[in-house]
Amino acid sequence: MMIMALILAYLVFFAVGPLIFLGLTRARPSRGRVFIGVVSVAGLMVAAWGLRDVAEGPVAVLGWLACLWLGWVVTIATAVQAVRLRLPAIRKWSAALGAVATVAPWFGLSLAMGA
Repeated sequence: MMIMALILAYLVFFAVGPLIFLGLTRARPSRGRVFIGVVSVAGLMVAAWGLRDVAEGPVAVLGWLACLWLGWVVTIATAVQAVRLRLPAIRKWSAALGAVATVAPWFGLSLAMGA
């Protein structure tokens, strides 16, 4: 059971995360999009905080983790859009580095499980 959970987590972090990131950063950057990103991150963090207080079953815990993880991905996408507003010439590099940054939580999870 644990192996299946790790495989699923791996697929989510390394496939879905970068795809969500690339979808969020595909549009042309603007102040409005950055503002929407900031509000989205705040909403996801509030939702995670609320779920933390009521998380009693596995579904609630997964919802809490999903909010935290999506908050991370949206944070990276918002930061990349903000950087692109100031430095439009680094579009390709920001896309590559941002997609790589979305998988950072996987390394934390794997390091924590190895300890």
